[in-house]
Amino acid sequence: MARYPFIAIAVAMAATGLMAANAGAVVNDGLPGDSLSDYDDAATYRDAVAAIDGGRFAQAEKLLTELVAQVPADANARFMLGKAREGLGDLPGALTAFQAATGLDAHHLRAWTETGLVQVKSGDLAAARATLATLKSQVANCGAQCANGEASVARLEAAIAGDKGAALETGHDLLFASGAAGDQAYLAAVALINQHRYEAALASLREAEAAFGPHPDILTYIGFVNRKLGRYEQAEGHYRRALAAAPAHRGAAEYYGELKVVRGDMAGARALLARLETLCSFGCAEADELRRWIDGTHIGS
Repeated sequence: MARYPFIAIAVAMAATGLMAANAGAVVNDGLPGDSLSDYDDAATYRDAVAAIDGGRFAQAEKLLTELVAQVPADANARFMLGKAREGLGDLPGALTAFQAATGLDAHHLRAWTETGLVQVKSGDLAAARATLATLKSQVANCGAQCANGEASVARLEAAIAGDKGAALETGHDLLFASGAAGDQAYLAAVALINQHRYEAALASLREAEAAFGPHPDILTYIGFVNRKLGRYEQAEGHYRRALAAAPAHRGAAEYYGELKVVRGDMAGARALLARLETLCSFGCAEADELRRWIDGTHIGS
């Protein structure tokens, strides 16, 4: 049996849209789209996306400004804030938000694209060309996690060349943010993780995160994938964000503890085990597995 049975379970049950309860990193029944109301930040994000979809840009800006204050490191919140401001006609404010998103996530291709498009709309073609060069570099070096990057490049190139349709088109940007698409991307990521295709899984997790915002299940998986890729700092950051969103998230606590073991921080791992033992008064699989990691008797890596 796989070391991470919740991954295999998720793939096996994808056709019905169900996942096993309390299995591995997934604490809640169902997919991320089913548990948004359990997490304030994720729910606020989805409310803001719905407001943008409905043309209620002032409402969206208010929600996203509050969300950015709560989760300042969330690139998607910054990106959507830019979309809200763009809808209000505030191009300087939109540009600031899009650039903040790229500063938080250099592989956020939509944010790079929107940065360039706003620069085109503002008449700053030199800046747009510089953004295009950066976008091309990101696409070239990003690998599987930046799928469909060529389309982003083509759209910005067209806008710089004077295609007003490319510069003004906004509807398709939010298609990725639908709940159904987010759940589908999440299941695709789980399947790819089960196949050890971690870079491709990260691309799908990015799509799920774009749909649902700072959802702890997604953040936990992103942390897990980054750990498997040896990107320990990024993994830790995502585990921390997951636990900030959901302090009782057993999967995030377990995986964060495993990362602590990998990095030789046994005191930190034991602290997370103590946290799990508090959460699981009568024992749980996450605490048992982290205990095996600390004792050196676990299977896998």
